[in-house]
Amino acid sequence: MRIPVLVVCVILSSLTAHAQFRKSRDKNPAVVGKAEDLNYANPQEYFIGGIEVTGLTILDKNAMVSLTGLKVGDKIKVPGDAIANAIRKLWKHGLVGDVTILVDRIEGQNIYLIVKLAERPRLTDFFFTGITKSQQSALKDDLKLIRGKIVNDATIRHAEVSVRKHFAKKGFLNTKVKVTQVGDTLNRGGIRLKIDVDIKSKVRINEIKFIGNKDNPSPKLKKQFKKTHEHARLSLHRALLSGLFHLNGKTLKELMDSSYTMSWTDVKGFINQHVKLNVVSGSKFIKADYEADKLKLIDYFNSQGYRDAEILSDTVVNHDETSIDVIIKLNEGHKYYFRNIYWTGNFLYSAATLNKILDIKKGDVYNKERIDRKTTYDPKSSSGDIGGLYMDDGYLFFRCPWVEIAVVGDSIDVEMRIFEGDNTAEREEPSALDDFLCLGKCACKAMENSWSMFTIYNVFFIENFKEVRKSVATMDDNR
Repeated sequence: MRIPVLVVCVILSSLTAHAQFRKSRDKNPAVVGKAEDLNYANPQEYFIGGIEVTGLTILDKNAMVSLTGLKVGDKIKVPGDAIANAIRKLWKHGLVGDVTILVDRIEGQNIYLIVKLAERPRLTDFFFTGITKSQQSALKDDLKLIRGKIVNDATIRHAEVSVRKHFAKKGFLNTKVKVTQVGDTLNRGGIRLKIDVDIKSKVRINEIKFIGNKDNPSPKLKKQFKKTHEHARLSLHRALLSGLFHLNGKTLKELMDSSYTMSWTDVKGFINQHVKLNVVSGSKFIKADYEADKLKLIDYFNSQGYRDAEILSDTVVNHDETSIDVIIKLNEGHKYYFRNIYWTGNFLYSAATLNKILDIKKGDVYNKERIDRKTTYDPKSSSGDIGGLYMDDGYLFFRCPWVEIAVVGDSIDVEMRIFEGDNTAEREEPSALDDFLCLGKCACKAMENSWSMFTIYNVFFIENFKEVRKSVATMDDNR
């Protein structure tokens, strides 16, 4: 709850009396003044006889008066909320650095006010220290500082955040930024920003840890990250020597015990922890690449039948001054399998023929990508696909959306809904204009779906193209 602080300073004068209402830096309105006609214990109502604005060099006086909400002729209490609210409104817009409202004089029921303002400095230039000229050139595009704009706390914070984000994209996560205001001696009321940047060293990934992966080993999951890799290292000898130095009687007894066993999984885990030979792959942490790799990780789980897999949380923690650890908490969910596949809308080919091309059997691991790959035309596919089967016969507008219709335990039933469309190669006595219009539609579809020209060539015969050219030429001659 804000409580305005009322400060009354009584200055004895035999000639004139003045009252001052000031907005302090802590944004709590304070009242300072002395006037024979003003009683702070018993506020009086007055009509605003005039408002004068001082202290401005760039801002428009009339615009600032309108921002206060005060108008000549308004009836206000002095002291009262009207003056305090006017000060708050001026501060709210962030255009001025200091606001003072004075009572110039009182004439009967009319009161005349003076609004003293101190404009905020405006940006005339900015410069960098601590980075190279090439780095400065690349940074200026991201910084978006506009000369002539008012400089306030938000401007400085935005500049600091923008600089840190810029270098974070390049792997410099520990970048330190300090923005200092420097007065411009050549431009009165102008300010220059000195941006001191210490990018530190690049931050590399020490280790990627997975939590909750029961059925999928961590080394396999790390391989799904295409651009986010651990720092290359070879510390196997150090681990072995450390184990020898810390060898004691209890540990030696456990090793000599015939019941002591170590699985091949434990051996691989130990080796993977201390041997990283990804010398070619970079290990710097780039946020955008990391986010893309997380999506690839989920795609991998889906391809292995884990359709409900999700990343519960991921955390980046400091390992030391130059490296970090990435901790990813997973929920693999259940592994699903195909059960029954149903076909609808297929008049040209039987379900048996389509199932043979689809090549998915009951009990196969559930994989959405596999269905999409087998139903979409791919000219590079060596095993064939259903899309190519229909398009080779002239069904250029063939589609095959599919839906899951039942999930029973760990098994899923799928319905394949075929839309064969018209056969563009078997129309009876097509006109040249029809062929021309159909060709245009095919061209649009080809651009949308990246069809090859070879497919369109197989559907439309050379004779038809000749007729189209003749028809177009005739239409041009008739014009």
